[in-house]
Amino acid sequence: MPDDPRGLPLPASAPLEFWRDEIAHATTAQQVHHTDWDTNLQWYAGRSPDAAALTLTAEYVNVNVDFSMTEQKLAHLFYETPELQLTGTGALAQAGPVIAAHKALLAAILGDSHMDILPTIHEAIKQCVAISGTGPVILGYEPTIRLVSPPAQLGTILDLKQGIPVPIHERYYAQGFSNKKFLIPSDFRSTDWDKADWLGMRFRMPLPQARRTFALPTTFTGTTARDEYLLDPLSRAEEATTRPYVDGQVVWYRAAAFEDDPVHPEQYRELVLIDTLETPARHRDSPHQTIGPDGRMTAHSLIGNPIHPLTIRTMPDNAYVPSDSLMTRPLVRELCRFRTQMVQERDANRSRVLYDVTAFPPEVLAALEEGTIGSLIGVEGGKLTQGIGAIMAEVVKGTGARQAYIANDYIQRDIDKTLAMGPNQVGQNDTAEGSATQTAIVDRSAQARAAHEQRQVLRWYLKLVDKVSALLCRYMTPQMATAYIGQEMAQAWGQWDKTMTDGRMAFSARPDSQIRLDAAAERKFALDVYNFTAQDPNVNRVPLLQNLHTKAGLDPTKTVVEQLPEKKPNPTIGFAFKGEDFVGPQAPVVMELCEQLGLTISPQSKQAASQEVAVQILAGLRDGNGQVIAQPAEHGGPAEKTRPLSKHQGELAGERSGPKAGPA
Repeated sequence: MPDDPRGLPLPASAPLEFWRDEIAHATTAQQVHHTDWDTNLQWYAGRSPDAAALTLTAEYVNVNVDFSMTEQKLAHLFYETPELQLTGTGALAQAGPVIAAHKALLAAILGDSHMDILPTIHEAIKQCVAISGTGPVILGYEPTIRLVSPPAQLGTILDLKQGIPVPIHERYYAQGFSNKKFLIPSDFRSTDWDKADWLGMRFRMPLPQARRTFALPTTFTGTTARDEYLLDPLSRAEEATTRPYVDGQVVWYRAAAFEDDPVHPEQYRELVLIDTLETPARHRDSPHQTIGPDGRMTAHSLIGNPIHPLTIRTMPDNAYVPSDSLMTRPLVRELCRFRTQMVQERDANRSRVLYDVTAFPPEVLAALEEGTIGSLIGVEGGKLTQGIGAIMAEVVKGTGARQAYIANDYIQRDIDKTLAMGPNQVGQNDTAEGSATQTAIVDRSAQARAAHEQRQVLRWYLKLVDKVSALLCRYMTPQMATAYIGQEMAQAWGQWDKTMTDGRMAFSARPDSQIRLDAAAERKFALDVYNFTAQDPNVNRVPLLQNLHTKAGLDPTKTVVEQLPEKKPNPTIGFAFKGEDFVGPQAPVVMELCEQLGLTISPQSKQAASQEVAVQILAGLRDGNGQVIAQPAEHGGPAEKTRPLSKHQGELAGERSGPKAGPA
């Protein structure tokens, strides 16, 4: 249902005229960058203004650095959605089942079937790298409400005269939008966006949808003019549409920055303005926040602005940072111009032949001009006896200096340094000669820059996840969660009282889970983790095995058992006898066992054994009971040489580990 059109009254210090002026100032401050943004998009799309300025007959080479480097950097910064790791704080510190359920719910909502967050992240990164240096994203929850008539008996009991509003559809969203629609206060000089007093977004909405969302006058007709706040990859050819739209701005502002009364410093309000409408279309406290009885934000309140822009780098005292493409633009233009001149030089130096127009008839001249490589062309007899040089001569060609071509390498190296994306990072062979150590140093330097930018994107993403988590805690019910995570986990998740102020989730990500790792390296890492930790008594080996089998392409549900079968005692009995057992005091028992097992010992052998025992007793080798008397042990000689544990022992000592060379 539409919200109350009156809503909250605007603060006395910020009436409607104030906000109109703020938006106008923000637009003026931003418009100076529009040309650069449009130009960057044109270069990315392969339609550079330099090429468009030439005549149709002129050749122009576009090396397409913007496209190749943007796509390569996009894959390096954020290849896939990372695996989240959650930690409970406050009352949730020991709530393991709740944390596991919330993790599963977040994974389901952020996944491909619902919010599909990965394309939004890629769009934000692409705007940072290729277009404007900032990728704005807005988060929210949008239910579709329908009035349902109550059952007759229930309506009579509760005296219900109207229908009951029931949500028939819900949408959690995080969507990117054009930088030209992103409104930044003209006096804001930072890229720490949650510290801005307000952030805004221009929007365009179909008129029927706007009438359902806002309480618009019945006479409001909207606009059919084209949208002027879109990035322009070409000269805008589309004209006005026949479909009516509503153009407006939504502003999320921090209440404490505009009100004299004490309010929570993190409390936000939403203001919606529509062009040509003289009153606010909506003004309300943020529906994503609740102040608890103790004056603090509850655990299911969104902290920060729902507009959540990505900025990879910062620039002192500036909210508008340059993109990678803007930083490399002069170099890319120079490289394109150089390549174009190379093509022109090759065209100018094609083989050209002068000939005597009186030496050949017209049909032979036509055959010479149209002839292909290796073709035979007949001429009049005797013409060639004059010598080919007498009737034809090649035009002298110009030769370009090698130093001119080296400039191409200089320009490319400058681009690589600016982007920290040399040949190794883009998967090309580096033709420059250099040692393995030198290559490794260059690689580590480039990786340090890439790791820094990856960390910036990951920090931004985890803050985004924190805000999405607050939306889920606020609007998702255990009954709704059942469809995403199952009944058992939904019940565990429902045990969390999300209205309390002491108890939030802290988010991190499994290391390197947002970037692409080599499959062989992942398998080796999983195997190393298992080998190094499987014998540790504090480690559960089953998840390690499951991960290892998954990396190997096997189904762990079929190859790994969580409970080993119970070991039963082995009924088999074994005996081991030595020779002296047949002559010692235990000899009668041993011989009887042998006979029971089917082993026959002759009487002569038994008598000989008894006689031998008597002889050894007389010789002092056995005592009166037949036990062997211990004899003093002989010296075993010098100890054998043992191999060192480390094969590099000699290297560590500064000596060779092999035998020393003798005198010559």
